[in-house]
Amino acid sequence: MSKKMASVLIAYGGGLAGLGFLLQQVAPALGKVTITTGFVGGGLCLLWGIAALAGLKGRAGAVLTTVAAALVLLSQTVLVWMPSAGESSTSLTVRLLVTVMMLLTIGMLIYLLHGERPPGFYQTGPTHRDNPSPNRERP
Repeated sequence: MSKKMASVLIAYGGGLAGLGFLLQQVAPALGKVTITTGFVGGGLCLLWGIAALAGLKGRAGAVLTTVAAALVLLSQTVLVWMPSAGESSTSLTVRLLVTVMMLLTIGMLIYLLHGERPPGFYQTGPTHRDNPSPNRERP
């Protein structure tokens, strides 16, 4: 993982934790699942980003953390926007906060999976990495 990606991961983790804190202040009775996901998911992403800056090479831990947070936040977003939800007093602010948390998480997941790949990563054919020597003849 590059330093730029680690920095983005740290910013995302801090932002997710901050949105979780804001959600706790706006709607403390909303449900602990969304707030906990914001704190735990954001904190773990902060740790993965700091570990990457310290020299950790892989992205697997950060990707798994982000996938788990995305699934939880997607389910919470659906529950908040449903018209037949248990709490009909859910304000538009709370709905938008949960939606923003989910969209940021999905965006971070896409960036972790597809961002900053080497130029020939998606190419197939003779220049693909399965063929380390481009001058070698194919059978």
